[in-house]
Amino acid sequence: MGDRALVVFRSADKTIVSPTVYLHWSGHAVPELIEKLAVLMNDRRDDVPYACARFIGLCHEHIPGNLSLGVSETPLDVYETDSYSHGDAGVVVVDASTFKWKAHGGYLAKKRKAA
Repeated sequence: MGDRALVVFRSADKTIVSPTVYLHWSGHAVPELIEKLAVLMNDRRDDVPYACARFIGLCHEHIPGNLSLGVSETPLDVYETDSYSHGDAGVVVVDASTFKWKAHGGYLAKKRKAA
């Protein structure tokens, strides 16, 4: 099926939520990509739209070709639950002010970093 992950960025106060970034084969790479993003965005904390855009850019560099990377609208009522997950790596919710993350509904949930 893949190594799917859904990545969502949110503001510290949880009032701003990004589109969902879909990765088909790169779920395992999400923690490393978030670490790179934290360095890139160090002087621009809690800027959800820019964090999401720059994360997509990092994913684009990581994933060759024109498949396995997508963006969709995030349903506000379920993105922090296991029910939103496709399985595999799960749903990763990133606090754009700290770049700590928490995973739901997948194997990355066992590697949770408090967000």
